[in-house]
Amino acid sequence: MLVARLTHVPMANRQAMREGPRDSATHMRHAAAIPALGEIEIGGKPSRDGADEGLTVMAWNVERLRHVEAIAATIAGQSPDVVLLTEVDKGMARSGNGHPLSRLADRLGHAFAYGVEFVELGTGNDAEQLATGEAENEEGFHGNAVTSAVPLKRPFLIRLDAAGGWFRPERGQPRIGGRMAIGGQVLVGERRVTVVSVHLENRTDPPGRADQTRHLLDAIDKYDAQAPVLIGGDFNTLTATHEERHDDPAAWRARIAAEPDRLIRAERHEPLFQVLAERGYSWRDANYLDRPTQRRAAGDPTPIGRIDWFFTRGLAASAPATLPALLPDGGPSADHDAIVVTVRVE
Repeated sequence: MLVARLTHVPMANRQAMREGPRDSATHMRHAAAIPALGEIEIGGKPSRDGADEGLTVMAWNVERLRHVEAIAATIAGQSPDVVLLTEVDKGMARSGNGHPLSRLADRLGHAFAYGVEFVELGTGNDAEQLATGEAENEEGFHGNAVTSAVPLKRPFLIRLDAAGGWFRPERGQPRIGGRMAIGGQVLVGERRVTVVSVHLENRTDPPGRADQTRHLLDAIDKYDAQAPVLIGGDFNTLTATHEERHDDPAAWRARIAAEPDRLIRAERHEPLFQVLAERGYSWRDANYLDRPTQRRAAGDPTPIGRIDWFFTRGLAASAPATLPALLPDGGPSADHDAIVVTVRVE
């Protein structure tokens, strides 16, 4: 359902969800009762009537969109036709309890479509909880978005996960919802092109991400099997489970040392690449393959990799680039760098 404003979830309801049972069945019941998880918020205004023969697209995990002005400046410097965003807050204390996506769209002269990945029942991860102190979330929405300088037609939302793993107490970050994708179509010349922003799960294994990818591709084909497609976003191609990467950090660093390009050339460890290839998608021309897209704070020894990708079907890709996520003082504006590509209909 398209709405001008996502349906509010009262704070008392969110608190009751957090303090009640935290199991999968309860999660499913709560999720079914939250209208916002099935809504797409539409806002902003496009500044151009349509795209020419080429379409320049940026994809970026903007880590809550806290640093909206710096991020807007980086995006504006590329003048993209379409931006595929992941990890976008609305009404979250950690990002100022505002609507940074609306500010970003106004700054860029873009329309936007925004969907909720999670209704956050807390204020975030450990560091975010510490930073926000006693502040409460006004809305508690966290999700993905598409912004576009040209009209975005037929917006759609695809839910990829309903198991409620993030709702369970052991995650320490209680949430209702699951990973999702959001997209729509833009005209390139006389052709409709489907553009999709996606965020896959980091707290699963590579076969789990391949399953999410199959679900995504099935839904895209149901939406429009004939139109060319560009999918971009955070695929979390981390090549292992969360436990393998975090339970013994020294052992994980040793595995990376033994296979130094593991996190850059993830294809041999992440079956989602084979799934996409079998369905007619390509990625080698659409990505600058030799650079990581994760960004760490200075002094953080955690290995970094390329986990943000473009995949295309029926499009010729050129000029891929990776753009640093930096504030004016040299600090990170997000924990991912941005990626950009230009595509043309084949």
